[in-house]
Amino acid sequence: MLNRLRSWTKLLPTLILSLLVALTVWVLAVTSSDPSETREYPRSVSIEVIGQATNLAIINDLPESMTLELRAPVSIWEVLNSGKASVRAFIDLSGLKEGDHTVPVEVQVGIKPVEVISYTPAMVDVSLESLVSEQFDIKVVTRGALPVGFQSEEPQLSETTATVSGAASRVEQVAEIRVVIDLSEVRSDINQTVTLQAVDVNGMSVRDVTVFPSKITLIQEVAQRGGYRNVVVKVVTQGQIANGFRLTSISVFPPTITVFSTDPTIVDNLPGYIETLPIDITGKEESFTESVNLRLTSNLQVIGTSQVDVNVGIEPVESSLALTDVKVETIGLASNLSAKILPEKVNVILSGPVPTLQNLFINDVRVLVDLTGVLPGTYSMEPVVSLNIPGLAIESISPAAFEITITATD
Repeated sequence: MLNRLRSWTKLLPTLILSLLVALTVWVLAVTSSDPSETREYPRSVSIEVIGQATNLAIINDLPESMTLELRAPVSIWEVLNSGKASVRAFIDLSGLKEGDHTVPVEVQVGIKPVEVISYTPAMVDVSLESLVSEQFDIKVVTRGALPVGFQSEEPQLSETTATVSGAASRVEQVAEIRVVIDLSEVRSDINQTVTLQAVDVNGMSVRDVTVFPSKITLIQEVAQRGGYRNVVVKVVTQGQIANGFRLTSISVFPPTITVFSTDPTIVDNLPGYIETLPIDITGKEESFTESVNLRLTSNLQVIGTSQVDVNVGIEPVESSLALTDVKVETIGLASNLSAKILPEKVNVILSGPVPTLQNLFINDVRVLVDLTGVLPGTYSMEPVVSLNIPGLAIESISPAAFEITITATD
């Protein structure tokens, strides 16, 4: 038994050496087939915050992300680049109290083998303050003014106070909680959900604080004063536009006006509109804009100007015209050749404004066949229509192709 133990003792160094050699060979084989590489991690890694006490707030800006340099086999890099393995960076604020601190950034990689070579930032400055809350009355701030002739009651709020929470230094900056209402062009009751704003003494928003509730409902009655009324403007025209044209639109600016009378019954008895003085459109062939006065009685006045701008849209009536037996002409034919065209005449349909079609002459339209460089023989060719009149378009040519026979002349 003792001899056997001595024999094994003598063999132990040899066995250990053999294992080391085998392990070395295996490592070299693995490394050669899947070598390790040092690269910068290509994805953005955000820095998380853990362990923060619930009664403390961070008052300084923290870096949003970091850069990482890792060393890993090529096969592991494929997994890292695909995003299938998590890479996490965080700072742990456990046990930290109010004040300024410098905290190390910790990195965790959800796959092995990976070596973290370096990362930036490695340390983060953190300023902690106690969380506080303070209650404020809600103030309504108006922008603009109601149109002339309108008045409003005091606004009614669904909540009259709000609570501001945040770091002590941030809450100290809050001077008031306000809602802002724009009264410009308001002609009816206001019923809105409005957002509360925490502002400082200069009216600037205070950031990094929480307002509760964040939104409330504001109701404010808006009514027209006695003797005032909003009415629409009705455009009056006289005459007829030129033959072959049509009216496309008539618009007026402003479309509504406010009128006033010292006798409220006069305003109440209006039909809901005020007419313009007549605009003459006799013989008009194109769009135009004209300033025109309103037709007002002596005991009625307009708040603002009593003149409005009227835009009248006019465009030609579109139609079509059929031309029959238009002769087909040839161009480019060599002087020693002659051409016979079948058929010799075609029908052409044109479209466009009626006035332009009415002034069209048959000679204004030419149907051409270009025979430049064409040798004797029989061909089927398509014509080209020459029409140099703006606004007209060719709808069709019938027939669309011709049989042309070209022969040499004596």
